[in-house]
Amino acid sequence: MSPSPTELKFKSVDGVDIFVDVYLPEKASKENSAPVLLWWHGGGLLQGTRKGVAPHLVRAASKHNLCVVSADYRLAPQTRLPSILADCFDTIAFLRAPNSAFAQLVAGTADATNKLIVSGSSAGGFLALLVGLGIGQTSVSSVLRDGVQVRRLDPPVKAILPIYPITDLDDPFWTTKQRPVSYMPSIIPEERVAPFLDSAAEKTAFSTLDSPRAVFYHYMVQEGILPALLLENTSISPSTYSVAPAIRSRSCQLPIPPTYLIHGSIDDKVPPRQARDVFEALKAYGSEELGMSGQDLSQWVVYEEREGLDHLFDREEAEEMKDMYEFVKRVVG
Repeated sequence: MSPSPTELKFKSVDGVDIFVDVYLPEKASKENSAPVLLWWHGGGLLQGTRKGVAPHLVRAASKHNLCVVSADYRLAPQTRLPSILADCFDTIAFLRAPNSAFAQLVAGTADATNKLIVSGSSAGGFLALLVGLGIGQTSVSSVLRDGVQVRRLDPPVKAILPIYPITDLDDPFWTTKQRPVSYMPSIIPEERVAPFLDSAAEKTAFSTLDSPRAVFYHYMVQEGILPALLLENTSISPSTYSVAPAIRSRSCQLPIPPTYLIHGSIDDKVPPRQARDVFEALKAYGSEELGMSGQDLSQWVVYEEREGLDHLFDREEAEEMKDMYEFVKRVVG
């Protein structure tokens, strides 16, 4: 039987309360503390909710003895990408703080300091890569409006698990109009999303899966405006957050944590080349740079492309993500 989550508020900013849901493993103890798997939801950083966690993640608490944390963050364009990243780092600071509500809840049975895994689906996978690899942080910290300093993690995460991730805002997929989008029956009129396009509108860190905002991602793809929605008025180039180029130029945290990427081969919401590019960049690293000297690197940098599967395939009730959890077991124990 899957556990019910415990809701914890980890941050209040801009008049917005931001929460995590914590799924506690039944078998964890102080003597054998569970790893913490921190997951961020998708939606282009424009929509979505921590409540959209996939069934396999909910089951992972009991089945794989993981403390699963599903986190919200402020949504664009009312909040831009730099401050969204600040929310992600503040989530980790909350999980690692010795006197936080999370620490009181787990009471030593889960370890977010030494056994932290970051994951996410789609745009959430993008956040996991940026946070886990420390990409774009110098530029981010210099332009934050809310006084939060974004930083690289110490200690670093134990693993990164991006699920069909966005990885490069410079990809033409995000800047080329598609009218209509290949998977939508007709063009979405601007008036359907006008309240969400307004960057001066009330900030939010949550939108239900059936809310009017749920069409916002598809409108963004239709109009090719993701970089503008995430970065307008920040003076930051989209290339700052291009994951594969940052890896190739060594503009990332070293050693690189073990990384497992997975994507469906027919995904038309986020092109699978986004994950492939990151995998190819990671493969160019040596064992020392990956902190895996003398070991088989194919066990620590993995790309799985699932033939014939589309975006959100892991939301199916029967999907177990077996290979991903085997990777976690190998990396964390």
